[in-house]
Amino acid sequence: MRLKSFHAKSMSEAMRQVRDTLGEDAIIVSSKEEKSGWVKITAAVEQQAAADSGSSAVEEHFDTETNVEIITEALLKHRVPASVSDKIISVASTLIEKDPKKMLTAALKKTFSFAEFSFKKPVVLVGPPGAGKTLMAAKLAARAMLDDKKPVVITTDIARAGGIEQLSAFLNILKVPLEQVEDAKGLKSILARVPKNMSGGLTPVIIDTGGLNPFDPQEMKFLAKLLMVAEMEPMLVLPAGIDAEESAEMALTFEVLGVKRLIPTRLDFARRIGGILSAADRANLSFTEGSHTPQVANGILQLTPEAIANLLIPHSPKKK
Repeated sequence: MRLKSFHAKSMSEAMRQVRDTLGEDAIIVSSKEEKSGWVKITAAVEQQAAADSGSSAVEEHFDTETNVEIITEALLKHRVPASVSDKIISVASTLIEKDPKKMLTAALKKTFSFAEFSFKKPVVLVGPPGAGKTLMAAKLAARAMLDDKKPVVITTDIARAGGIEQLSAFLNILKVPLEQVEDAKGLKSILARVPKNMSGGLTPVIIDTGGLNPFDPQEMKFLAKLLMVAEMEPMLVLPAGIDAEESAEMALTFEVLGVKRLIPTRLDFARRIGGILSAADRANLSFTEGSHTPQVANGILQLTPEAIANLLIPHSPKKK
């Protein structure tokens, strides 16, 4: 006798899976409707009957279920909200893949949006206090220099004690000056003077803003004015490891101002990344880059589906 469980969105779909996989001789052992609304059926079949129905199909289904269990455990460990987990698991359940990490990678690719980073527009780093915007500004400046493009770096973070000194220290090593502005008028003036780079293309522009309380209307109004001075690409810098609901609510407030991309930081020591998945899902933000080291040079991780899968499942799991 061989037992096998099946997950589906409806009882009829689950029964179809049972028949297609185990054949007409399968016996239903139990059925259960889960919290997600999906149906789980456990069926049994004699070994010979299973062989007659096609052993390869049975093995494929066993691989799928085992992988889904591994993925589910990883999402639970990372405190991914149920609403987001259900989307990922629903996609994963439709895939045929022997390796759970590859299955998760494919599911993430279909569940989330991923965008390639570029300096086609001035990049504005926004986010709450302590998110790591200043360090990310330095990392982006270092990347531009490695590409033989000297960037223009601007900061509006002039009130925070040590904010200017911290970024200046990073930029001095790169021999890149730091421009300081205190309002939208000053930012517009500097942007109007940005030169073409030596090859005639656009000069990378990186704007570091001060940490703002996303739930304070006055602070968000100040940011809105900054973002209106020119066509720019605001990117939300958000630390990994914080509460998923808190992350989602912050992301939604910045999304209202036109933020479409997410840059997670502290990926090197955060043990749970459910918050950044929740933020991307709720605010419909695209993953682009992330910070996974305090080092400025080569300190940026491109957040592809593979990279996020590696964060969720860092080691190849042993199947039960």
